Amino acid sequence: MEEDIVVVGGGVAGLATALALHRVGLKSLVLERADALRTAGAAFVMWPNAWKALDSLGVGQALRPRYSLLDGLRGCSNCTGVCKEVQLKQGGSSARQECRCIERMAVLKALAKELPEGSVRFNSKIVCLYKNRVSPFTTLELADGTFLTAKIVIGCDGVYSVVAKWMGFPAAKSAGRVAIRGMATYPYTHHFQKLMIQVWGRGVRTGFVTCTDTQVYWFITRKSQLQDAEICNDGERVRGAALELVRDLPEYITEAINSSLVDNINLAELKVRWLWPWEWGRGKGRGSVAIAGDALHQMTPNLGQGACLALEDAVLLGKLLGEAMKTVNMVDWGEPEVVNIESCFNKYLNARRRRVSAIISADFVTGIVQEGSSRLMHFLRDWIFFPFFSMSYLLYFSES
Repeated sequence: MEEDIVVVGGGVAGLATALALHRVGLKSLVLERADALRTAGAAFVMWPNAWKALDSLGVGQALRPRYSLLDGLRGCSNCTGVCKEVQLKQGGSSARQECRCIERMAVLKALAKELPEGSVRFNSKIVCLYKNRVSPFTTLELADGTFLTAKIVIGCDGVYSVVAKWMGFPAAKSAGRVAIRGMATYPYTHHFQKLMIQVWGRGVRTGFVTCTDTQVYWFITRKSQLQDAEICNDGERVRGAALELVRDLPEYITEAINSSLVDNINLAELKVRWLWPWEWGRGKGRGSVAIAGDALHQMTPNLGQGACLALEDAVLLGKLLGEAMKTVNMVDWGEPEVVNIESCFNKYLNARRRRVSAIISADFVTGIVQEGSSRLMHFLRDWIFFPFFSMSYLLYFSES
């Protein structure tokens, strides 16, 4: 089977990339390994840069009505008892300050709904890909033993990306921490304000974000422990671990964790894919193949920019490919066309390098300081980072 453009992975990056291509008149096929859209992750905090991308893709207005516009960001130190709050301009009504917490499935459905029928093929796990020196096509082998050839391949297959590995990009490494996440659902309404709230303790960080009038997204991050591998697939044990971590915090936090369905609670190891400046050129010589989203820039969730950057990737890829395809002959596909698309993908990587590198670095360092595991980090967080930056650092990186 032969396709013009194949997008590997049906997560946010993959569906957004396919939609960005569709908006410029390019048809693509999304290969998703699961049998349906995946819900792992519960929710995303969408910052202003994400809304700019969602509006560019034409799905922003479909998501806004249901989800609460946040009024501010509040940070509290459980060690000093000090709390500081950053108000979003005019209650978040300006585009620059728009921030909402959106269910992962809602984002995926909104993106998928705008794609032509048949654009996503489920149960299609890629196990390897290769390129014949004498052929301008890329061959993908699927887990069921079938093969597919494509003129252009975009890998959006996440942290364990097969495409990124084939291109020579380094594997994502453990950050030494885990995140426990969940979605609390209340029968009528909850008492949380329309805020993102973070509570910093010694070695632990807890956060809560209002999603809707009846839903609150929560998360806890801490250092990895040996027991994590044993309990990660047992929602009730993960809930128990979460409750133990917040036993000294206000009762409403415990209530939120207990109000979460077990299927909406998960524990995941945090990983980061750090690229040194010279590693951004790994894609050169790989022809008409590129990567986006977590496959390119897996990061820890301290700045909440993972999904936001994936949406930025998609919009840029759509724009650059749309321009490049004006001079490409898809019917008579050959080496000149491959060179043209490779040049387009190199422009994409060069355009993303500085911003992505800065955010990954800031994200990783912020996580170390926030959780205050050592005495030094504890001091830096409570007496330097917190007094001077409070929660405003989150907005700094939300400008695209």
